[in-house]
Amino acid sequence: SFDYFVETLGRLAPDAQWCAAGIGRHQIEVNEWCVAAGGHCRTGLEDNIRIDRDTLAPSNAALVRRVVDLCDRYARPVATAAQARAILGLDAA
Repeated sequence: SFDYFVETLGRLAPDAQWCAAGIGRHQIEVNEWCVAAGGHCRTGLEDNIRIDRDTLAPSNAALVRRVVDLCDRYARPVATAAQARAILGLDAA
């Protein structure tokens, strides 16, 4: 299960940054699991073209907004672009 993988990663690589990807209608569900469990989120039109069953996503920004709302619900901060690059160990833009 998801919890088993998160627990195992925490035991084997406690400093690792992680996320999980949900595809299609499962994207928001997996995003919520990640936020609740302390991970990061992946979202975007490359994995999902809908906001819900009946609504096409008008943009990547609309899908990102859903994840930001999840972060607010779980009192998780949202990284800026510069913070995300630092978390991933990338050079500054």
